[in-house]
Amino acid sequence: MIVKEISYSDKYNLCRLDISGELFYISYDLFNKLHIVKDAELDFDTYKLILADNSYNRAKNYILSRISYATKTSFEIRKILKDKGYDGDVIDRLIDFLISYNLIDDEAFVRSFIADKSSINGWPKNKIKYKLKLKGVSDSLIDENLDLIDDDKEYEKAFYFAEKKARGDFSFESKNKVYRHLASKGFDFDIIGRVIAELFS
Repeated sequence: MIVKEISYSDKYNLCRLDISGELFYISYDLFNKLHIVKDAELDFDTYKLILADNSYNRAKNYILSRISYATKTSFEIRKILKDKGYDGDVIDRLIDFLISYNLIDDEAFVRSFIADKSSINGWPKNKIKYKLKLKGVSDSLIDENLDLIDDDKEYEKAFYFAEKKARGDFSFESKNKVYRHLASKGFDFDIIGRVIAELFS
């Protein structure tokens, strides 16, 4: 394995190596540590270090471009990188990097997600919890933050949807239809019961 070319990538702030016709991107620290020079023949241990750092840097650049469009949970980032074929050591190292620079924060993500989906989208607690679980968030973190949603607000949302669905029809058939509608939206059965009792009293 021969180092054919050494150049510098301003775009990625990395050292670019052409090793036997294949490009590798490594940090300047590793480059200086290994004392790499053009036309040098690399031993296997040095090549392994270059390979690992190249994999990490490619993963880092890839995931930074992904999270620049939308924030992700640590679970989602792990899945994205795993699906791209990166190994566990690279993923763990990258997660530590992202956390250290506050580029991922599951708790902050959960708080923001709950606030947006509750107030802007009008989602009930159960739907929010379901969606967060799909993002790999723990039950304890979800429940801790869902408690911040006021039950009266949840009731008001459910009542709004119920009135809209009933359209002034308070028949038995309409009652069942409204019940199913609220259940499909993910409202708690206690909330649904209260709404039905008031609307169809």
